[in-house]
Amino acid sequence: MAVRTHPTGATEKHAAPRRIAVVPAYNEEPTVATVLERLYQVVDELVVVDDGSTDGTRAAIEGWLPGHPNARMLVHEVNQGMSEAYYYAFTDLKRRMNAGEIAPDDLIFTVDADGQHELSVLDDLERISRDERLDALIVRRDLSTYPAYKRFGNWVMSTWAALWAGSPLFDVESGYRIFRMDALAHALDFYKGYKYSETVEVAVILCRLGYRVRNDISVPVPLYRSRTNMKDVLIDLWAMPAAWWRVIALRRKPPIVPRAVAIWLPLLVLLPFIVLLALMASKRIFLGVDSINNYVHIWYLHETLIDQLRFPIHAAPLEGGAAPAVPYGIVPWVLGALLFELLGDRAVTLLFVVGLAGLVLAAGSARPAMRSPWMVVLFILNPFFVDAVFAVQLPFVWAAFLFFLYVIALDRRRYLWAGPLAWAAAATQPVFGGPAVALYALWVFSRTPRERRTLLLLAGVVALALLPIAWLTLATPALTDNGKALIFRSLIADVPRRGSILIFPFVVQALQPSILRRYALVTGVLVGGLLISVPLANGLFGWAEGSYLAGVLHDPGNPYRAFIASGTFQPGARYRLLTRNEREEGYYAIVREGGVLASDLFAESQFRRDFRANQYGCFLRAKGVDFVLAEAAYFRQYGTNERALLQDLERDGAIARAFVDASGRYEVYDVRAFRARQPDPGSVMACRLRRPVRE
Repeated sequence: MAVRTHPTGATEKHAAPRRIAVVPAYNEEPTVATVLERLYQVVDELVVVDDGSTDGTRAAIEGWLPGHPNARMLVHEVNQGMSEAYYYAFTDLKRRMNAGEIAPDDLIFTVDADGQHELSVLDDLERISRDERLDALIVRRDLSTYPAYKRFGNWVMSTWAALWAGSPLFDVESGYRIFRMDALAHALDFYKGYKYSETVEVAVILCRLGYRVRNDISVPVPLYRSRTNMKDVLIDLWAMPAAWWRVIALRRKPPIVPRAVAIWLPLLVLLPFIVLLALMASKRIFLGVDSINNYVHIWYLHETLIDQLRFPIHAAPLEGGAAPAVPYGIVPWVLGALLFELLGDRAVTLLFVVGLAGLVLAAGSARPAMRSPWMVVLFILNPFFVDAVFAVQLPFVWAAFLFFLYVIALDRRRYLWAGPLAWAAAATQPVFGGPAVALYALWVFSRTPRERRTLLLLAGVVALALLPIAWLTLATPALTDNGKALIFRSLIADVPRRGSILIFPFVVQALQPSILRRYALVTGVLVGGLLISVPLANGLFGWAEGSYLAGVLHDPGNPYRAFIASGTFQPGARYRLLTRNEREEGYYAIVREGGVLASDLFAESQFRRDFRANQYGCFLRAKGVDFVLAEAAYFRQYGTNERALLQDLERDGAIARAFVDASGRYEVYDVRAFRARQPDPGSVMACRLRRPVRE
């Protein structure tokens, strides 16, 4: 049993935990001895750190120490800052705990040497810490007597700290604190410290480690003291996210990764991803295999929703006016249409960036095992995720983002959120979002018998609300213009690619221990997949129809400006455009000037294939094509015979060359007379087109 002496001189016996006070002192000669004397009366042990004082502080401490056997001084010969002073004392206490000299449940008090901490409330603070089993109690100073700018600065700092801590903090800069020893010792594993950052760092670290931290008990401040300057403020602002990062990077690191490099390794993937998002956001239009489809639909929705105040069923500029305006993508496309009024084309680009960032964050939160940068790195390295990024698959990215938000909401039984999110995910990408939502609902249904009635009701409401979306999706001409075998092959090719992104967090949750043990192998497999898939996706061996570099290196313009400015271009006419798959800004230019595309913007609608002469005439009639605009680069990419057919038809006088680009990039053929002579097949399927060159 230890004996505690109170200021009144009375004594009482008490059991552990012991009280151990830590007092850093730098140039506090006038107050340090008084503070130490008062504090010594209410603690079991006192540790004071002279941090290289240049006045008489050390002499004052040395003069006070005799007669105080439970007090000792640690010394820095040169001033190293408050953070280092605390670290010196804390690591010494941790060493003593590991040696069994002090207990894990002993309480560590931190008190400033300048007298600004009210010691009369210390017993009450300790009682609260014990009763509530807190790991840390950070006293909230009553700053009502402080200048307004100081109170505002403290609010900004504490709000910023709460963001990174993930817990409410009201006075993160307070140095008046009580720690449980083993919690403090654990925090030291993630602590860096510079100048005055110790207080903010330890608060963030303890919260992120899951310890019970309270910071709402207000205590008066006997006097106003402040030595911080703007440089210290900036250091603290940076120290908080840095402390957060150290916790999440080091806490669940793979065993094979040395601690010395563990903080930096995930950044080799995360920082380039952030840079890529910034690069995307800087562009008005970011090109990819699927990007122009989004720009065209969002622009058209803006024209009708905002300018005409109606929601369109069909998109007048696409597929001769037969294409649905919203075959999918309803959430980002409608949101983009509303933002288009303010941001123009950048609304589309920024929505994609937001969707990508949201997808990574939501996937990283959907399962506990994913709440680690090491697992997020694997998610980003998935070759199919990389492909979704550079292909600018905005509807799928948003559907996946919304799906993971739905998973989070359903796990928390937030049904008022889960229902709309389920609808939004499925409506945004019915082919992938719909099955994903249904499968996860079935899994939850099987595991929560008491919730089944609610889940069935929720599923019924969502299914009914999705019926209009299903009708629009099935009305897409690309489905009727192509055989079932082609559509089936397209789905089979896409399901494992997109499905790997949706299932990834669940696989990680199930296999986390194994993944951590074999992290180098798993990373190697993904990187190896990228080394194979990226060259193939950029056209190696003619495997794919595009390039990841188009969006990064190319700034889109209007490639058909000369043609549109000529008298040949006719608004309202139907155009078949033959252009490279990842350089489709020409489609956008044509529709914005009033042209109508004879096809939709899906790959299945483009009919990039060889034709026989009779098939070609049948196809042009079925699509109602007036003009064919053929780029030389298209034929270099696809190598079809359509250019030779056009030249043969021109030579025979069946069609006329209407425009030739001065630089030789493209030619425009007027096929109206030839098309008019063809019998009406009724549909493209009746033309019996042979298998496409590329699918």
